[in-house]
Amino acid sequence: MAEVRGLEAAPVSLGDRLKDDVQLYCPLFQRRYVWGRAQIDMLWEDIDTILDEQYKGRFLGALVFDDERPSTAGEAGLYWIIDGQQRMTTMVLTIVALAAHARRFGDAGKDIASDLFEQYVVSRKRATKNQPKLRPTLKDTRQFNDILRSAFGDGFDLDIDVEREAGESSGDLAKAYKLLLGHVEKRTSESETGTPLTEDQVVARIGRLRDVLLDNLEFVEIRLGDAHDPNEVFDRLNNEGVKLGIIDLVRNEVLKRLRDDAKLALKLYSEEWKPFEDAFADDAAKTGYFFPFALTIDPQVTKSSTFKALARRWSEDAADTNDPKQQMLAIMRDLRRYQSSYNAIHSAKLDGLEPELVIAVRRLNDLNRPSSCYPYIIQLLTATGSGDIDTFAAVKCLEIIESFLVRRALLGIEPTGLHAIFKRLWVDAGGDPALVRKEIVSNTVVFPANDRVKEAIESGDLYHRRICAYVLTEYERVHTSGDVLESFPSVTVDHVMPQSHSGDWTLSFTPDEHNALLNTWANLVPLSNAANAGKGSGNWADARARLSNETVFATTKHIYDDYEEWTPKTIAHRSLELQAWAIDRWPYFGPESPELELEDGWVDSTKP
Repeated sequence: MAEVRGLEAAPVSLGDRLKDDVQLYCPLFQRRYVWGRAQIDMLWEDIDTILDEQYKGRFLGALVFDDERPSTAGEAGLYWIIDGQQRMTTMVLTIVALAAHARRFGDAGKDIASDLFEQYVVSRKRATKNQPKLRPTLKDTRQFNDILRSAFGDGFDLDIDVEREAGESSGDLAKAYKLLLGHVEKRTSESETGTPLTEDQVVARIGRLRDVLLDNLEFVEIRLGDAHDPNEVFDRLNNEGVKLGIIDLVRNEVLKRLRDDAKLALKLYSEEWKPFEDAFADDAAKTGYFFPFALTIDPQVTKSSTFKALARRWSEDAADTNDPKQQMLAIMRDLRRYQSSYNAIHSAKLDGLEPELVIAVRRLNDLNRPSSCYPYIIQLLTATGSGDIDTFAAVKCLEIIESFLVRRALLGIEPTGLHAIFKRLWVDAGGDPALVRKEIVSNTVVFPANDRVKEAIESGDLYHRRICAYVLTEYERVHTSGDVLESFPSVTVDHVMPQSHSGDWTLSFTPDEHNALLNTWANLVPLSNAANAGKGSGNWADARARLSNETVFATTKHIYDDYEEWTPKTIAHRSLELQAWAIDRWPYFGPESPELELEDGWVDSTKP
């Protein structure tokens, strides 16, 4: 009697799955490829956390295969993809995009492309040699084959089954490949400083990205046994229950020590754990606390290892006493150490901070600071609250961080790479502003100088930057005083010269001038929703007459009150004023900057 195969499951990296000589077939008439920008951007956010050293690897879910034919000495195996079609197709397209990009950069790049092609894209077995390892759904084959031809059309012995080619030549698969190629190019060819990369530098980045994709993206591979119905397995896998979050894992870890005393467990849950959990503003705050908290203990902790690191720490600390109650109380003291500081920077719960710190932290909250800065800031605020750090020095440190973030945002520099800076900043700099300014940059992370900031204000597209509402509001604050600041309506960003190049505006601005100046800071002002709704795109005279008396924003009133006309020359004049103000408001804080001088009598007690 033949042996009945059982279900097999094991962890597998993308490289292991693709290097194995098995052809992966999507069922012919299964749902076609449908991933778009949102799913692809989310995937690259995961990849970026590995490139940024937040994670050593990312788990991308389960791949379920129905094993039809094992690999032999002369022929590739054949697996039907039961679950994971979209992810697997996307990953193969990513490898193809990386190979296509690598081919552009000399012999070293071509060697990478050849290795990717031979090891991960096509079969090496005699009977299936150079056939693609992935076979998409039938109606996606033409797009997929066209992509392979474009990537490996010359110089590669690609064996495509044209008899199995169907569907349109354009669609979601082709669009996805273009997006993936753009992500690859951005992470390997673009320099943050604007200095062109050498060919060797690009090839090195390509090699690094290749290694991350193949070695650090992980799946659980499930191969069905003879007794399993693939449709049932698919349905069960896609009918998920409620997932445990890290707050649940930590709660279980903390309270498990009280398992032998139910009354004590209920008492300490009510008196210790529940108040701790309720002190967070919302579920997102609860979930987000534990990674930066763990980084204060060990800067090398990754998100995926956060819970294990905390459990290990508390297990070691518990060795000091055999009393479960005292163990639990010690853990709660540990957990609460940075909670109020975290709530301040994450949720703008500023009670208890000194007035100078309230302003500095409020600015960072309004700025929508990246969470990568949390480990440093929660340690700084906690040390300041305990008196270990001088308040004036702490404010300077926060001002440096604000200037650093704003300047980068004005240039459109994404906040990638900052995790590696901030996770060690407390160890490297403590609360010393001069050291913070020194250590906040690296070979790849820049603090943009004045000339680059001025250029960004003069010609950059502020309207589409996430920083836009913040800088307009901060500029408004210097022109507004009193209770008005507490009752600002929500800001709608308005174009002084409207987005439509029509009517009388065509007399003042050429099409090129309109296109170049439309979204620059000098052409943008804050408006309340009501004022913006009534403004329309009439000429300058109509806009001045209506809005000079209607808007509550002083900077907007100044525009309409002070300028007789709105022309390229007017915008250039206002741009110079904004550049001067912004450089002063968010200083460069150079190594010998006077802004870093502290008050007489300040003592450096800032090193942790």
